[in-house]
Amino acid sequence: MPRAGPACMTCREKCRKCDRGRPSCQRCISKGLVCRGYPDQFRFCGIASRGKWKNARIPVAERDIVFDSQTNVIEVQQQQSPSDSSTPSEPQRSTRLAIDSILVQPAGDTDDIASILNWAQTKTLLDHYDTFICPHQLAEIGDDKDNPYRAYIIPLAKKQICLLYAVLGFSAVHLGKLTENTRLHETTAVEYRLKAIRALGEQISKSQTTSLSKEEQDAVFATIQVLLLHDIAETGISEHGVHITGAMSVCKNVLLAEGFNGRRQRAVFFLGNLAWLDIIRAFAGTRRLCFTQEIREIVASAGGHRFELVNGCPREIFLIIGRALEKAKEYKHGWTTEEDFRSTLLLANQELYSWDPKRKMYPSSDPRWVSVAVAFQFACILHVYRLLDPSRPANSPEIQEAVMMTLDATADIPSDSTLIELLILPLFMAGADSLSRHSQYYVLARLREIERRSEMRNPVPADLLKKVWTARAAQDGLENISWRDFTCFPELTQQHDYLII
Repeated sequence: MPRAGPACMTCREKCRKCDRGRPSCQRCISKGLVCRGYPDQFRFCGIASRGKWKNARIPVAERDIVFDSQTNVIEVQQQQSPSDSSTPSEPQRSTRLAIDSILVQPAGDTDDIASILNWAQTKTLLDHYDTFICPHQLAEIGDDKDNPYRAYIIPLAKKQICLLYAVLGFSAVHLGKLTENTRLHETTAVEYRLKAIRALGEQISKSQTTSLSKEEQDAVFATIQVLLLHDIAETGISEHGVHITGAMSVCKNVLLAEGFNGRRQRAVFFLGNLAWLDIIRAFAGTRRLCFTQEIREIVASAGGHRFELVNGCPREIFLIIGRALEKAKEYKHGWTTEEDFRSTLLLANQELYSWDPKRKMYPSSDPRWVSVAVAFQFACILHVYRLLDPSRPANSPEIQEAVMMTLDATADIPSDSTLIELLILPLFMAGADSLSRHSQYYVLARLREIERRSEMRNPVPADLLKKVWTARAAQDGLENISWRDFTCFPELTQQHDYLII
């Protein structure tokens, strides 16, 4: 029986079964994903060393970049159809030698760190992570040697295999998209990612029966954060929300076994970032909140200014919105009364309104940090309003005042400032309740500025906003249309995480 043809590109990236529907895969549509269509027919070049094509020739597209190990150059080869009788042209030689070493060899079967670190591919990907990705992970000091992504992740990745695979996968997907090398981000990156998930699963399973060393614990937290960053670089969606939940299971074991304090700065750094990502995913659904307020308080007090440098949100705001989301989660599960729920959220909004950003100490003397703080302050106010009353019309005075305050604050940050990369969530929250076309245009323009500066595109914010605006323009009444309506799929037992950063 003839094969139905290759899976769509989205299902291939996600390593799941595809129904091969045309023009769009129905599995992608049911999961709220954009079906990216189908690849060209395959030809074969080179010998595969693993996987289902082991000992066969590796499939590549009709036009692909192929590394010639004899001449040490990259060539572009063209496949001729059988009916083409013309003389084939000579292969064109490319000057894009910066990624030669990535194509020298596929990822092998070995889990020996020393061997992997000696691969030219590994050196290229680690160098890309160090020189290009790390500076964009932290505001103001991104390119300094004090950047904790350099100081913590790279040395730890050279000792812990799960983190090494995660970093290589993240770097491959980023470099592949940056250079438009589909094989790099659709094959190499996916292979490393699967290896990282496998190794991470083994570590988490180990943590259930025995104590992990501090280095192993930190590697688990770092690996999960890098996998989430991989998700953001790829689709902006972490499927089924398993990564943060896994981090929390390890964290609980650490708390039960030995307690946790601020002296472990490396662990505090990773857990602080994961706790903020936990808040982000809970914006799309409060039941997804995983970290406890106790952990949030530990990382907020011990993390110092690095928390704001990475995440933008002031630690005081982080704790207030954390308490509000925790109470909303209790209410959703029926663990508390409506009166308790409403009083807690009203108090949270009162605290948010009364918080004075001008009296806070910031990571530097740059006065624009105040504007960043105000943007997060009113973005969280908007969300508390929506938790209290999801149906409140977007044109209500309180909602529009918070929208205006958020957008005015973001307008104080120029596009050449590193602080602009911190503002995706505030822009998104204000955009979801923006009613005028000029404010919607402004939000999308600023998101594009962030994309150009960071060289990383998270498609989720703009895609969700366009869905909300389209649905709102088509409605007859004034009842609110929530962006969260587009992030929940009843057929899924475990919902996806939407990572709006």
